[in-house]
Amino acid sequence: MNSVEKTLVVLGALAGHDQPRRLADIARRTGINKTTVHRILQIFIAQGYAVSHGDGTYASGPAILALAGAALTDRDMTTLVRPILENLQRNTTHTVHFAIRSGSSAVYLAKVESQQPYRMASRVGTQIALHCTAIGKAILAHLPEEEVRAVLAATAPLISNTPATIVDPALLMAELESVRQRGYAVDDEENEPNVRCVAAVAHDAAGTVVGAVSVAGLTISLNKDDVPLLGPLVVAAAARVSAALGRNA
Repeated sequence: MNSVEKTLVVLGALAGHDQPRRLADIARRTGINKTTVHRILQIFIAQGYAVSHGDGTYASGPAILALAGAALTDRDMTTLVRPILENLQRNTTHTVHFAIRSGSSAVYLAKVESQQPYRMASRVGTQIALHCTAIGKAILAHLPEEEVRAVLAATAPLISNTPATIVDPALLMAELESVRQRGYAVDDEENEPNVRCVAAVAHDAAGTVVGAVSVAGLTISLNKDDVPLLGPLVVAAAARVSAALGRNA
């Protein structure tokens, strides 16, 4: 069995089971030694194809969902979440996005434009970084620390898009703790100048982080005083998205 075949066999062992598996179990079922399985799993974790639960067990990650979605369910997922996004847009008047995680980045799956006299530059299908966007920080904040560090290592050095971008991993980890405490993430001109965003994480039926919902606007219309008011609305919308994807409260 060559290296590609081993990788695919391990991937199949993860994707083909609905419960987390221990490394030894994966090795036994695939016939691949534990050292090789561990190395493959670390690559999968860094790219989002596997998640580590911190107790020695592993499960398939959201990037597998992203792959499947590209072939089968993107339109179905968009159909499920779009009414929620449209409602959030009406309640906030700002542009609303839903993005799914894909490895070390996220991809816009749906967008509902605001009625403002400007249009955000974002487009469905565009990849965005995790470290400097509200969507990305909402996603990272709810991943296991080991997985976050693997993602940051895979994208090192962190790129500075604006003077406000957090590029120090230690500062970013502290920011992610603030996101967890608040319940939502904020991008305060960290990805684009003059653009502010608020985002909250969404999960699937298995509790896996799928992506995030965000509200975005120019800083002239979405000011800092608006953020504490928008945060709970975005969190509630993300919870409805999670429910639409099968997540139980």
